[in-house]
Amino acid sequence: MFAYTLYKFAAFLAQRLSLPTARRVAAAVGRLMCLLQRRNRRHLFVNLRTAFGDRMSERELRLLRRKIFANFAAVVAEFLWLPRITRENLGEILTQESIDGFPRLAAAREGGKPVISLSAHLGNWELGAASAALLGVPFTTLVDFHPSPLVTAFFNARRVGKGVEIVPVTSFHRCFRALKKGRVTGIAGDRPTTGQGIVLPYFGKDALVPIGHAVLARRLGAILVPTFVVKREDGRYDLVLDDPIEPRVTDDEEADVRECVERCLRVFEKHIRAHPEQWYVFRPVWKRPRDCGKDARGARKRANS
Repeated sequence: MFAYTLYKFAAFLAQRLSLPTARRVAAAVGRLMCLLQRRNRRHLFVNLRTAFGDRMSERELRLLRRKIFANFAAVVAEFLWLPRITRENLGEILTQESIDGFPRLAAAREGGKPVISLSAHLGNWELGAASAALLGVPFTTLVDFHPSPLVTAFFNARRVGKGVEIVPVTSFHRCFRALKKGRVTGIAGDRPTTGQGIVLPYFGKDALVPIGHAVLARRLGAILVPTFVVKREDGRYDLVLDDPIEPRVTDDEEADVRECVERCLRVFEKHIRAHPEQWYVFRPVWKRPRDCGKDARGARKRANS
């Protein structure tokens, strides 16, 4: 109940401020959270050191960590501000090139293949989903849940209010239905929220990564369009669409899925390296193999259910 009350109050405050002011206030709170949230601070630093330790000093990593906390708090403020975002004022938040780019997702769908908008915990993925829906792209997104059902409902109401269809991660099979109906389906493919996946090299070290997006794409003949919404220096966001990824289809499904996921990870690495200050990973990414849970059977079971 406390978390729900806190989010409600923060949303009340954010929507009574201009977006730039809400971002500045949130960034200050984020820097404070970097001092107070010891566990998240530690997990984030370990993740950053694993990914960038060969090119950044300890001091640079700590400064980057502080900046990430501030930036993520601003992203939360933008999410709380979401009810005030409309098609008419979207140009104040996205570049015109980005607004013109979203229809490319719909155009890919009209090419005859289902389209999975594949993203990572980079930039503002919530803004990307809302913007797509506002611009007329039929958009479904796979979402995780908060420990508080009230907070989960609060978050989902904001998404649905912008025209985004919600699929809980516990109902993964509904992504098949959305894709078959011709809806672009957004999935973050960099973190196994269910704790199941396969172990593959990620930034040069084995990590547990999800496979649901690859299983979906292979079985439905869908294309994966890497999609990122990243902030510029002027405060507006750029839509970045990378080259589509089409899974190969052979008699060895497991090998096909593995190869597809590896290709997706290389794309994630490229964009995370380009925008490390917008990479929001406050949970451990790299674990020992014996801690990585079960193999891909869990993801396949959910996909088949």
